[in-house]
Amino acid sequence: MEILEIIMTNFGKFKNQRMAFHPGVNIIYGGNETGKSTMGAFVRAMFFGIDRARGRGAAKDEYTLRRPWDDGGFSGTIRFKSKGKIFRLDRDFDKERKTASLVCETDGEELDIGRGDLQSFLNDMDEAAFDNTAYISGRSGETTPVLAQCVRDYMINAGTPASGRIDVSGALEELKEERKKLEREKKEKIAEKVERLQEISMKMEYVQQEIEGLSEDEMRFREQLAQFPEEIQSADPQQFYEEFDSAEKLTAGSGVWRTGKIAMAVIAFAGVCMGFLMTAWEARAAAAGIILAACIGVRFFNERDMKQKEQLRRMKAAQREKAVAAEQERQRKRLQQHRNDIPQRQRILANLEWAVRSREEKERYLKELRREYETEQENKEAVAGLEEKIAALYLAADTVKETAAEMYSEYARRLNAEISEILSFVTDGRYTGVTLDGEFQIRIHTPQRVLSVWQVSRGTMEQIYFAVRMACLNLIARGEKMPLILDDAFLTYDDTRLKRILSWLHTSGYQVLLFTCHKREQEIMQEL
Repeated sequence: MEILEIIMTNFGKFKNQRMAFHPGVNIIYGGNETGKSTMGAFVRAMFFGIDRARGRGAAKDEYTLRRPWDDGGFSGTIRFKSKGKIFRLDRDFDKERKTASLVCETDGEELDIGRGDLQSFLNDMDEAAFDNTAYISGRSGETTPVLAQCVRDYMINAGTPASGRIDVSGALEELKEERKKLEREKKEKIAEKVERLQEISMKMEYVQQEIEGLSEDEMRFREQLAQFPEEIQSADPQQFYEEFDSAEKLTAGSGVWRTGKIAMAVIAFAGVCMGFLMTAWEARAAAAGIILAACIGVRFFNERDMKQKEQLRRMKAAQREKAVAAEQERQRKRLQQHRNDIPQRQRILANLEWAVRSREEKERYLKELRREYETEQENKEAVAGLEEKIAALYLAADTVKETAAEMYSEYARRLNAEISEILSFVTDGRYTGVTLDGEFQIRIHTPQRVLSVWQVSRGTMEQIYFAVRMACLNLIARGEKMPLILDDAFLTYDDTRLKRILSWLHTSGYQVLLFTCHKREQEIMQEL
């Protein structure tokens, strides 16, 4: 690519400022505050645009710094040549409009910036890669970590068609984000499982307490039922008659009258015996009298005994009737009490039945919860599946890194060789060997030892960074010569170093826009 002309319609301090450039080294000379940095920033802004920062950063961002001093718009044009054709790029930087158009002046074709047509002219370089290679300011030529990743990506994609290029850092970032997402999901699954186990455990504990409470209720209801008498039948009077009859038999014929009756019978028997044994009539008459008197006594005592028996029978009958009536009244009261207790008994029975049924249901539910708890503990499929995916992502990331490292190593030797060649030229052979390790740390090889970049002078350090930038630009641009923008890039160089750098630029084939506040660059170039 070769920049033919820039038109700063309204950009910073410039208004309708045009400037044309030729191939090779272009020296733009001017004192401080003449707008050299603004012109360099304009070229970069035309290629990549300017985004407005947000928040506090907007007060000192590039957009605010390059905004025109008046209100006449914020736009510009750049004309460049690429592959034998001339193109015109117009941009409106105003944050409200923010438009851009790309037209081929050679054949009139309108290109689509949104679909990457402009990026193709820049060999797919982004602004970060451009700032770390083709754009060098006087503040420092030191590169940033962004360049390391850019170089790695371009090394990996070297020789790969644009449609199939790999964004290694993007791929690793996507794998990382996906892994984080799955790990969060895994944690959520584990948390859900723990929460579910805790929930089931709490339910089990609660149900166990309910079962214990129902068992206590069941025992209490049974104890209450045990306090009620068994069902009472109506009183049977015959039972009491039989009891009193047996008592009457035991007492019948007892007492004095029975004794007298027996005594009279004995006397009568004695009189009969005396009548048979004695022959005198007087004796027999006396015996007859005795027998008669004894018979009368027997009859007397018998009558008295019968009366006593009747009196005793009546008395016992009365007592029996009274006892039967008392027992019947007692039984009646017990029966009435039993009947009065029936509703309460039924309530207790119903409560007992409910307690037993509820306890059995709770015990069945507790068994189900225990089975569910065991199943949940044994279920590891969901987490195992996520672990497999996470392991696969780790493996994929490792594979990408290994592949990138292999591809990087293939080109690293060539890159180190080109850096060393450029550095040897610009240092006039003083430093001939420079390498970049896997972390993009610079190592300087001298005949005596290996140095780090901070162990050399500031001027040598800037030469080393220049060599690294140019070698990386050659790699990233894939041989396409991109315009170099050097904004007071050689302030720390002495005349000897500056002459070596300008000599290399003069023969490099690059178009150079060298902005400077010194005239020595012009003098050296005229000498060259």
